[in-house]
Amino acid sequence: MSLVCRFLNGICQALYYGEYRRFSVPCDIKKVQEKYLSELLHKNRNTVYGKKYSFKSIKSYEDFVKNVPLTVYEDYEPYIEAMADGEKNILTSQKLKLFELTSGSSGGKKMIPYTEALSREFLRGIKPWLYDIGKSVRGSSYGKSYWSITPVTEGKSFTKGGISVGFEEDSEYFGAVARAVMNRLFAVDPSVKFSEDMQDFYFKTASQLICCRELSLISVWNPTFLTILCDFISDNAEKLSASLPLERREDFLRAVSEKRFDKVFPKLAVISCWADGSAADHVPSLQRLFPEVLIQPKGILATECFISFPLCGEEGSRLSVYSHFFEFRSMTDGQIVTADRLAEGEYEVIVTTGGGFYRYCIGDIIKVLKVFEDRPPLIRFLRRNGISVDMFGEKLTEDFVRSVCIKLGASENFCMLAPDGNRYCLYTDSEKISREELDALLCESYHYNYCRRLGQLRMAQVRVVRKDPARTYIERLTSEGMRAGDIKPSYLSAKKDWEKYFQLL
Repeated sequence: MSLVCRFLNGICQALYYGEYRRFSVPCDIKKVQEKYLSELLHKNRNTVYGKKYSFKSIKSYEDFVKNVPLTVYEDYEPYIEAMADGEKNILTSQKLKLFELTSGSSGGKKMIPYTEALSREFLRGIKPWLYDIGKSVRGSSYGKSYWSITPVTEGKSFTKGGISVGFEEDSEYFGAVARAVMNRLFAVDPSVKFSEDMQDFYFKTASQLICCRELSLISVWNPTFLTILCDFISDNAEKLSASLPLERREDFLRAVSEKRFDKVFPKLAVISCWADGSAADHVPSLQRLFPEVLIQPKGILATECFISFPLCGEEGSRLSVYSHFFEFRSMTDGQIVTADRLAEGEYEVIVTTGGGFYRYCIGDIIKVLKVFEDRPPLIRFLRRNGISVDMFGEKLTEDFVRSVCIKLGASENFCMLAPDGNRYCLYTDSEKISREELDALLCESYHYNYCRRLGQLRMAQVRVVRKDPARTYIERLTSEGMRAGDIKPSYLSAKKDWEKYFQLL
């Protein structure tokens, strides 16, 4: 089977080489970006959005800035509603393939339109990244791979206009040809996506993984997903071992008891996962489970766009300049610059894509590590703009938590949500809030609900605080060096251990 795997991986490498070669040669970033923008605006000049903002009259980047405003998701909601009803030529001239779900800042969910153009733009970043792994990490292309599979226990859904919501398989990111080859290289059958419940999902996933003797690459999003999966294997080792041949059971059980999952999967060469921002705190635990395996930090990806990808041997990740048109707002002075004018420092990413989002403020804050005259800059994800807490990918925002407190009828009470281990705790002076009601409302956030279903987050709890909690809140922050005049009331805090400061009922 290893020869078959190498042959199939070789086909994939051949499919990826063209994009890798284009990305690896010197380029004029300004010309690359201007060409992308010009072609995109021309194609979409007769859309509803293009007519509103006079795409036909845009001849330069300066015209683009003058005609087209900066946007957030809420600006697109009327257009997306029309697209969901089946109307065409709204944001883009291309046929809509589907909507993908993600979390909104003040609401539960937002639907991201996917077109063929957007799919190709993702591939312009995915292909060179995968080619580089196969070229640089020995053994990574010798066997099978496991790609994070999103469990769906609620069934397939469609909009009123018949538009599909969500990918059937996460592998659809790879494109039709590569997906056909990769389907034979997956260590886990994509059908586990439709498991009855999360326990069933974990058991089927774990069973297939431990039976795969040639697992060479794992790609997940948050590292905690993989540590949870390893814990599940440990807790169910005896039952899972029944699916193994007799000669493998003893070695499997010994490796699990030693917490050496690099021995459970001896051919595993590389794990790709988030390792920047808040995810960085969980990488050491994962490395302890896989001490002999390379853990490669992912680049910066969002549901809406593909921002950057890593190359082996480099710190940070390279801006995917062939994917979309990028602008960057300086966190120092608020000035907006294009990719060719970046300097080292912190910026918010603004992106224009073939999916129909124009000058879209994605909310990711990056650090530019190094710039080059003829190559894309090296960048690193720092945090989400406006998102105070994101322990496992749940992406909770101040606005969303405020909306939850309003729905709980406690907007006039003291309410502050904060991390408490692997769950959240609402500290409040209201005695009328139940943890079940709180958790149900938090689960209206797509990503929070996803982390709850995966088991990364436990049910939220409610702690009633006495005396003057607002004062206690201010006293803690001032004692930690914050100026009293800079402290604003907050429904969401990234700080932990509040039970040490509040007087609890």
